[in-house]
Amino acid sequence: MITEICANLFAGLGLFFIGIKFISENMKQMTGRSFRRFASLFSTNRYLAALAGLVSGALVQSTTAVTFIMASLVSSRMIPLRNSIPMVAWSNVGSTLIILLAVLNLRNTSLFLMGMIGVFYYLNLHKSDSFRSGIGALLGLGAILTGLTYIKAGSAPLKEIHDVTVVLNYIKDSHALPFLVSGLLTLVLQSSTTMSVIAIALARSGLLSVDQTMMVIYGANLGSGVSTWILSATLSGSARQLALYQSLFKVVGTVILVPLFYAEYYLHLPGVHSLLPFLSSDFGRQMAYVSLIFQLISTATTLAALKWVLSFLERISPVTREEQLSLPQFIYEKALEEPETAVDLAEKEHQRLVSHLPSFLDAVREESAASPADNADTLHRSVSSVAGEVTQFVNSLMERQPSRECLERALNLQNRNDLLISLSDNLKTFVAVSTESKDSPQILSFSQRAAEALHLILTTAQETVETPDEDNRQILLQLTADRGEMMGQMRRSLNSIGQDLTTAQNQFLMSLTTLFERIIWLLQRLGTLLARPATA
Repeated sequence: MITEICANLFAGLGLFFIGIKFISENMKQMTGRSFRRFASLFSTNRYLAALAGLVSGALVQSTTAVTFIMASLVSSRMIPLRNSIPMVAWSNVGSTLIILLAVLNLRNTSLFLMGMIGVFYYLNLHKSDSFRSGIGALLGLGAILTGLTYIKAGSAPLKEIHDVTVVLNYIKDSHALPFLVSGLLTLVLQSSTTMSVIAIALARSGLLSVDQTMMVIYGANLGSGVSTWILSATLSGSARQLALYQSLFKVVGTVILVPLFYAEYYLHLPGVHSLLPFLSSDFGRQMAYVSLIFQLISTATTLAALKWVLSFLERISPVTREEQLSLPQFIYEKALEEPETAVDLAEKEHQRLVSHLPSFLDAVREESAASPADNADTLHRSVSSVAGEVTQFVNSLMERQPSRECLERALNLQNRNDLLISLSDNLKTFVAVSTESKDSPQILSFSQRAAEALHLILTTAQETVETPDEDNRQILLQLTADRGEMMGQMRRSLNSIGQDLTTAQNQFLMSLTTLFERIIWLLQRLGTLLARPATA
């Protein structure tokens, strides 16, 4: 008997875990291509955000997955943090769908579903790109429903076993123990939904009381929050703020409902337990509603206090320096309605980005190598990100068919912005190569002199962009001239040290020199483009 019970429970749990995994993975594949566009569009309206959250939670069946997908969108600035929070909150509500389905008597449904999936496989529909993910998700749902049937069959006879009866009698008045055990198991299972469904199945077999099952559900949600908090350690800034919101979401529900549970149990005050008979007479559905109530209370509380929540998250996970640098300071969508103003704002954004270029070299310049304010990788990612947004902004502006003068300014800015991106790429590479030259004193000395020379020219370029003065532009062109004094000095320096180096070191030096000349050429192109007035 015990062997049969264990086999049923083990098989049921295995099928349930497989089903959850299949649904999550296949639904992510089905929605992955369009999810970014879908989330970005729906996040702008709080009602649409709620709908999007409900749908994503119901489909993906993993609030952790939804949270980290949204965190990636926040990190890439496709969605503001404030707009993403309602979607994550409502995804928790949507994820209770599987619990509501699990409490229904769907044994025959699961059998027909598995048979239908078998026909799909026999017809090789699972090999089609169009049907593969959908069939996989259906297979996951069938595995969940079949697994629940085995869990119910295996748990029913447990209460007839003497040792189980002794344990149940020992813990029959305990609420804290089911709460703690549930939280710990959820950390292992990585799913509060899974823990809740298993608890309901055990309770239906008489192994847990109503009160204990409620505490298991509360503990599972807290364990899920702790799990998300642990996983958020790999994130930073706004992305981590969103993951921490999900943890806070679970904590808020626990802090509200657990004290309310004890107040109802000991003081006989009205609470969730007394509400359940009005919602359903079926025990399973009552427990499903407990999970739903938990999510709804957390959603309502955290969204009502959103201003405080955002302030709290900012304190415990401040926006990183890279995020600050990567945020556009001047351009915004509505500015496109006034083309002349839009070009002016894009110019200011471009000037701000150019002002970061001299700082790329701080890590290799002799004067500031000890403590660079920002490393080249951070600056490169930030400049590339904002420059890409400037490109999109200017493209959108030109599609609006502005005046000829405005269009010429926009085209000129677009060309300079392309040069800026190339300068950022080459400066990053120059710094990386220069950093590797510390083993050779001659190459190190050359790279530092080259860095100082580039810093001087980049500073001149910055001043020329910020103050479109013909004298400044001519100085920039002279400094970057192929036959200019600075290039002559660098070539003489190169010839003087090249004779004392090995073949490998000479190749290394040539790479450094090529990058230097490439950057000089790009800056000369920039000076040439600045011949056109930046403003009307």
